[in-house]
Amino acid sequence: MCIILCISHSAIYVTVPSWYNQIVELYLGHYIANKTRYPSFVEWIDYDYDHFRRVHAMEVARRYRESNKFESVDIVNMHDGIGFLEDLFCNYLPFANATCQNIKDGDKPKKKNIGKTYEYERLATKAQLYGKISNKDAPKVANRLRLEVVKRGIFKDVDDYPRICLNQTFLDKLLQTEMDQEQQYFPQWYESQGGDDGLRKAFDKAKPKLCSMDEEKILASGLLDSIFEELNR
Repeated sequence: MCIILCISHSAIYVTVPSWYNQIVELYLGHYIANKTRYPSFVEWIDYDYDHFRRVHAMEVARRYRESNKFESVDIVNMHDGIGFLEDLFCNYLPFANATCQNIKDGDKPKKKNIGKTYEYERLATKAQLYGKISNKDAPKVANRLRLEVVKRGIFKDVDDYPRICLNQTFLDKLLQTEMDQEQQYFPQWYESQGGDDGLRKAFDKAKPKLCSMDEEKILASGLLDSIFEELNR
């Protein structure tokens, strides 16, 4: 029997924040109830990165290959120019001609998987725990808090707040991992993106996503206290 396992791949520095966002969304209720600490991305990656690596596409593919239980294990590049579903059903899965044609004809999910950050949810949750906000519905408070910050121009834009970022040693490690993986598994893609120089430029552009809001500094500064008072009315 022929079994083909296709694993989608995107840059590791893109999937790490996405993985974190999925976790904090799942445990939001626990954070609000103060059952466990609400970690920032930078805090979380310090103790959970090794676990993330074990479930990342490249490591999963390696384990499946070494199990000798599968005839073929392929990693599909999500950025090859062709849509992921079309690439999967038209180029990788046998006997999927009808599905392939349906996807080409436009019969595919209309809703895109657009990730969101939970920086203001964490800030609102911490503000509640510190007694600055009395409302217990953190998601609703977070949305109002975000809107008020933008309206009052406290930060230049929604992402212009005090930050804590990953240290340079870890950033260098993350970039080198990405370079090694791209060169080994996607040599043509690697070359088309400009090799190491191209990956370094893309990585530098994505660096802001590898930072976290410094909510402790914001709360201690009293910068948003007038907004918190407004939210409590």
